Amino acid sequence: MRRLAKLIALTVLLGYAGIVVAVKLSEKGMVYHPADRLVTPPPASFALREKTVRYASADGTTLSAWIVPAAPGDSLGMWLLVCHGNYGNIGYGQRPEFYAHARDTGLNLFAFDYRGFGASEGEADEQGMYDDALASWHYLTDSLHVPPSQIVIFGHSLGSGVATELATRVDAAALVLEGAFTSVVDRGQEIYPVLPVRLIGSQRFESLQKMPRVAEPKLFLHSPEDDVIPFAHSERLLAAASAPKALVPVRGGHMDAFSLDKAVYFGALADLVRRVTPAPLAVQGAGESSARDAAGGDR
Repeated sequence: MRRLAKLIALTVLLGYAGIVVAVKLSEKGMVYHPADRLVTPPPASFALREKTVRYASADGTTLSAWIVPAAPGDSLGMWLLVCHGNYGNIGYGQRPEFYAHARDTGLNLFAFDYRGFGASEGEADEQGMYDDALASWHYLTDSLHVPPSQIVIFGHSLGSGVATELATRVDAAALVLEGAFTSVVDRGQEIYPVLPVRLIGSQRFESLQKMPRVAEPKLFLHSPEDDVIPFAHSERLLAAASAPKALVPVRGGHMDAFSLDKAVYFGALADLVRRVTPAPLAVQGAGESSARDAAGGDR
């Protein structure tokens, strides 16, 4: 009987170890979902006037991005540097609709694909994605000559981890996070409570640990109805953040709150942008002209 008990215990232990190894080996596939590498042009009805640009990350990996200019008469001269989530690419799903709404608030947009997503080369990994965000920042500041004070960093879902890291490296006008997590391993541990996710996870995106080092004004947008990343994650991030900061609850799911609660969502974003926008002469002198120049060519 004792031998049988030991055999059962050993079988259970080996089975558990096998599951842990399988999860570890498939980790990147669970975190990153580039889907189709083909970037579909946005619907003509959005009239984004997007221009595709390509540039290199720190290790030489070629990245691809869309520049979406604000309407000339509506431009605030401010830019939204968009770090998207872990599915698809810059043209995936409802993202073009998001760009259109953000553009209509007077923002110019720079939406890039991480390595391994869309038309960007390489394979996705945490450190590489951080480097890609920094390369995108430098494209804005060095190639388009946009002052850092006119760039708002935006991150949705997985992109919140990328955006938070970038905000610790640069001096931006503000940081906006939607549907953000405290860390990937925290969320993974919630989903798989019997597995040692925090111990074995290599793709970590530890935003909660980094948040106290983010000096920029911070806006958190999150739906209490979000069933992908619980609202409590943003509450914990808010508690760890220094002022000025705000958490604005929005209605909807993880992907569609910007559309279902447009007035609240973009009202909060517009209010933040107005507060951090530099003096009018600085705005007219840099951001608007940079957007016009960048969007001058065809896609």
